[in-house]
Amino acid sequence: MPSRLKLAFLIGADSASTRASIEAICSLSCVDPAAILLDVAKPKLATRFKNLRRNIRKEGYGYIPQRLAEAIYGVTDRVVERIFPETSVREVLRRAFPDRCFSLADISRRYGAPVIPVNNLNSAQAAETLAGLGADLGVVIGTRVLKRGTFGLPRLGSINLHKGAVPDYRGLPPGFWEMYHGEKYAGVTVHFLDDSLDTGDIVERSQVEILPMDTPDSLLAKLHVEGARTVARAVSAIHSGAVRATAQERKGVKPHSKPTRKQVMELRRRLPHWQTPGVARGIAKDLYALGVYYSGVYALARWLHRRERMRAAVILYHQVNDFARDSITISLERFAAHLLMLSRWYAPARSSELVEGIRQTRPLRPGSVAVHFDDCYRDVYWNAMPIANACGVPTAAFVSSGFVGTDRAFDHDPRKSPFHFENLQPEDLRAMLAGGMEIGAHTVNHVNLGACSIDEAEDEISGSVRELEQMTGRPVTLFSFPFGRRDNIRGELRQAVAATGCACMFSAFGGTVDASTDAYAIPRFGASAMHKPLYLALEIEGLWPHDQVRS
Repeated sequence: MPSRLKLAFLIGADSASTRASIEAICSLSCVDPAAILLDVAKPKLATRFKNLRRNIRKEGYGYIPQRLAEAIYGVTDRVVERIFPETSVREVLRRAFPDRCFSLADISRRYGAPVIPVNNLNSAQAAETLAGLGADLGVVIGTRVLKRGTFGLPRLGSINLHKGAVPDYRGLPPGFWEMYHGEKYAGVTVHFLDDSLDTGDIVERSQVEILPMDTPDSLLAKLHVEGARTVARAVSAIHSGAVRATAQERKGVKPHSKPTRKQVMELRRRLPHWQTPGVARGIAKDLYALGVYYSGVYALARWLHRRERMRAAVILYHQVNDFARDSITISLERFAAHLLMLSRWYAPARSSELVEGIRQTRPLRPGSVAVHFDDCYRDVYWNAMPIANACGVPTAAFVSSGFVGTDRAFDHDPRKSPFHFENLQPEDLRAMLAGGMEIGAHTVNHVNLGACSIDEAEDEISGSVRELEQMTGRPVTLFSFPFGRRDNIRGELRQAVAATGCACMFSAFGGTVDASTDAYAIPRFGASAMHKPLYLALEIEGLWPHDQVRS
């Protein structure tokens, strides 16, 4: 066995999950990545027509309007997103996280493995390119079904990362069929390729638990993470010579394929928490946003609002990560797009400066916006702060002090999420302050101040301020209500908040700051992954409905 394994990666797309697996392997000291072969072939017209006929047989003629609607939504979505192109967003992410890779080009630069586009990995061109690399091992991730003329070229053959437990869950899509059949676990398998689909000898396997609040989307996110770990272990084992590939049990199980609409709807009925936006609604929202933007209505509203002396928007976030998909979470890429838009079109402001302007009733900078985070999620420090600093956007975090440095979960999380979220640590708060982020209080235990006794509410408010000041060594002058809806906010607590030295109270029931805004009733509106950057811009100008969010 050579001192280092020379690897050739054979992949079907430049995706985050594929990049994570390649990086996990390339970080091993025992490998020498030779190249990344990327399949860029487009399906031929005859193949498309054949697939259409097959799907009509499976789904009925209702499949045609469904696919047409999906195609239209794909177009409107691309047009909306193109206002802040992916290349600009990725540049923000690279500035925020210089040690991370956000494209295959980034991986190529870091690990010295050229990306070689090939027109079909089963083509003679691909075989010639692969043969010329002299690779010891091929690593296959997310490709079409490969032929022996391709996967058999490396000296040791090729392994495949399959996000399913074989032989029962050969085929696609990952995670769906395990949930459909009520399994308790979903598997990850790394196997050598042979002439049939997902039937080769097994090198490494693993599994993830399926929790009650999982969905096919959340399970897939878990499988991506576990898949990267598993394939890296497999490569390491092959290099060491410790691997003993085991033949699969032959059960005669047919590979799974894409589920029908009926099967998807059946699983949705069993998983009422599995919610995704409808295609028709998505098209309507995109068309409305594009119409308002390109007709000049948005520009007019923006011009008029900038003439107002006391107008600002306060935007509320909670979590920034790439695995949870819910109403209070936003991905790193979408968050970067939001802040890119705010930095270009608006005037991001520090919350303390905004509060002082409201208290003194002095004119605010035209286009003022403030960015907030509530609760105690650690990814605000890990993910949000670097992106905000890369965009030059000031931010503030409102922290429930009783969660800092603990494993406590907010009551809403186990009810809606299959993930455990880390809380901020005391040293994180100090680092956030040092990095320019403001820290505000959000009660000790994230209680509903509109439902508890006055004495308990006063203790929660004063205790939170006191504990945060002890942790940070800095005065705390900002406060936001947990939950933050109108019925959660009691006006009689204004004095209790003011007595702590806090100069303001923030809500979360929507709306924007204007000349009538009281410093102890400052409105905020929530943003999440559901907000495309253009949607958020329209909401700032009052051209998009405000949703009340838990704060």
